[in-house]
Amino acid sequence: MSEVERILNLAQRSHRKRAVIATAVVVSICALAGVLYFATVVIGKVSVVITPTEASNSAQIAVTQGKGYVTGSRIWGLKGDMIIRISADGYETEEFSITHATWEREKVDVIMREVLATLKAVATPRLPDIRWHLNDNLVGQGDSLDMKLNSGDYRISAVHPYYVPQTSVFSVNRGERYNLDLTLKPMKGEIFITSAPGGAEVASDQEVLGRTPLNLQVEGGVHHLTVSADRYDTKTDSISVSNSSPTVKRHYELKRTLRPVSLILSPKGGVISLDDEVISVPTGKLLLPVGSQHSLRYSKQGFSTKGEKFTVNESGNSVALELKPIYGVVRIDSHPRAKIEIGGTDYGQTPQLLKIHAVEQTVALSAPGYQTQFRKFVPDENVPLEMFVTLETKSAYRLRNSPAQYSNSAGMEMKLFKTADTITVGSPRGEIDRRANEFLREVRLSRPFYAGVHEVSVEQYNKFKSPDAAGSGNRHPIVGIDWISAAKFCNWLSRQEGLEPVYLFPDGQFTGSDPSADGYRMLTEAEWEWLARKAGRVEQSIFTWGNSRTIPKNSGNLADESATGKVESYIPNYSDGAPSLSETGRFSSNPSGLHDLTGNAREWVHDAYSLRPPREGEVKDDVLDSDDSLRRTFKGSSFRSADPAELRASWRDGSDSSADDIGFRVARYLY
Repeated sequence: MSEVERILNLAQRSHRKRAVIATAVVVSICALAGVLYFATVVIGKVSVVITPTEASNSAQIAVTQGKGYVTGSRIWGLKGDMIIRISADGYETEEFSITHATWEREKVDVIMREVLATLKAVATPRLPDIRWHLNDNLVGQGDSLDMKLNSGDYRISAVHPYYVPQTSVFSVNRGERYNLDLTLKPMKGEIFITSAPGGAEVASDQEVLGRTPLNLQVEGGVHHLTVSADRYDTKTDSISVSNSSPTVKRHYELKRTLRPVSLILSPKGGVISLDDEVISVPTGKLLLPVGSQHSLRYSKQGFSTKGEKFTVNESGNSVALELKPIYGVVRIDSHPRAKIEIGGTDYGQTPQLLKIHAVEQTVALSAPGYQTQFRKFVPDENVPLEMFVTLETKSAYRLRNSPAQYSNSAGMEMKLFKTADTITVGSPRGEIDRRANEFLREVRLSRPFYAGVHEVSVEQYNKFKSPDAAGSGNRHPIVGIDWISAAKFCNWLSRQEGLEPVYLFPDGQFTGSDPSADGYRMLTEAEWEWLARKAGRVEQSIFTWGNSRTIPKNSGNLADESATGKVESYIPNYSDGAPSLSETGRFSSNPSGLHDLTGNAREWVHDAYSLRPPREGEVKDDVLDSDDSLRRTFKGSSFRSADPAELRASWRDGSDSSADDIGFRVARYLY
């Protein structure tokens, strides 16, 4: 080996020695650092500070869960979760958790709790509503008290409203059991009782305590008393005497004992007076005080008054009073002679001298064709009565009491005409434009009748056909219907108002009319002409407006200049603004107060159409014909009329079919 190699080997060995030494030093340093790290990071201590001082002096600390040991008041161990137990004489054992935060804080504060004393308090007598006060604070209610106490001095009281409160002072130590028995004595009070009437008997549990006024010395509690007096209702009361109300005053107004007094009175419905005061006795019984004295009086118009005095006894009373009727004399007479009915009893024909019960009576006097008359009267037993009655015919009575105008069920205005007149129907031979069928005849109108102020409208007629039919609100006159349809409408309207139908339709076929019926119908020809040319005038006229051939303005809906081209001829210099049918009532009424007797629509009348001349000089009553002919008369002019002959009120024609300018208006006899 060369010298160089030797030197190199020596150097390498020397280096290895230094390396080993260095390594050993490093390892030692690391070990020491680990020990120091373990000692400062992994292992910790916690100081336990215990209060109160008395507990701290005898406290014992033990680790019950986790790794650690105790030296004095310090705990050493690994810094992990741990549970420690702390105990001391006279104090409750406590357990605490040691956590990471506790290790970091290195301290835990512990407050020890004393072992509580036990109190058992009992009151005699055992009452459920005793209230227990400890050091003046309410702590319980019942016949006993169980509670835990800290050591110390106390004052306990047992309080009951009906007993003298009992108090005891005591001391207890930690963990000690203390028993206490308090005996309660009833409190003393008084009850002062007065009554009206005085001298009433006071009793308790059937034991008589005395008579009012009475001062009772009693123990605390509820006392059940009865206060009674002869002929008075007993009063029962419960009185509480307590510490808060040791003295109680009571005054009792006793009510008189009542007994029933049954009243047997005949006849019923009279006036009852008790002790001169009118009373009502709907049950037939009075409730009156026992031993009281009374005077009962019973009276009724037409009967003698009767009374009785009585004293109310213990078992009640029964008073019977039967009145005897009294009578008066009345003389009843009338013109014409009439049947007398009083209270449903027939007393024959007037005149009569009658002895009648002296109560309010109603006499009915009736005679054929006359309105029954009623009179009220009261017979007088001392003064005879005289009664004379003039009867009114049924027709006069009905006429006097019927409205001058009314609206019927179809909405038609009906006007009353109290006729007693004659009308010359038709026209004389020399009258201009006269037609051969306008026979002159005298007709007497003697029956009052109602006539429609307007012609029947489409709306009114459709109420008969169907309530849902078209034409609601259409006030144009209904046209294009035949006479039979108009008659059926009249019968329908009569039935609507409970009137006797005029037109006879057995099996649906027209067989004539009933002249005596009071139902709706069409005007007779004589009525129509009377309304058109005489009613409301000084003298009978040719036209509805008078005798002048010049048509006054607004007279009616005729073939005027506005109808040019729509009719064969028109009336020059006359304009009514209606080229065809117009609404009913648009034009002025004539002197009778009816509208559209001139123009608009011609009108069916009741009469059958006849061309037989009347007998000369004969005056006929206007009676409904009962002809079953289907060819009927129509009157008046229409919106197509321009010929003066048609405008005359005497113009007439007949047909058995409808036309688009023929309508109708209704009428009815008053009776």
